[in-house]
Amino acid sequence: MECKLIVNILLHPMKRPAPEPYKAGFCYNSGGENMKKPFLLACLTGSLLIAGYYAYPFALRAVFTLKGTVRLTPDLAERAARPNIMLFLVAMNESGVPVAVKKIIDPVFPLDFQMSAPDIIMPDILTRKVFLEAHINAHGELGRPRKGDLTGSLKGPVFIFSKRHDLVIDASAE
Repeated sequence: MECKLIVNILLHPMKRPAPEPYKAGFCYNSGGENMKKPFLLACLTGSLLIAGYYAYPFALRAVFTLKGTVRLTPDLAERAARPNIMLFLVAMNESGVPVAVKKIIDPVFPLDFQMSAPDIIMPDILTRKVFLEAHINAHGELGRPRKGDLTGSLKGPVFIFSKRHDLVIDASAE
């Protein structure tokens, strides 16, 4: 009798419970439904990153506004009082490349200025911070300063949406 019981146990093992039906979030489903949410989340995240990468330059252009006042030192005021003098305000990116230029003919100092999106000449390389310079000359060209040109700049970079800059022209090219 005991042998018969052992043989029955060996030949007919105890029945195990049937596996439970599919539950969301378990990995044993072969249908792939459990991967839909992470896949869609990854696609959405990737799309937002790509859109942000391409929208970033447009956003910078939209907020580009520099405001302030240009002043002359008293010893240079007489040299800037000639006719046909041109004031160039130049905003350069952090690499030193001009990204915006504003030209003002026959300025009267102190001069309140505003640079905005129409003054941008290189929109693709615009950065969040720029260096601001002012140049006064009678020949109307930018680049290498000539003898008699007056220049001035802010000491450090400023954000492209900042206001109340006091730009002092205090140097003369010799």
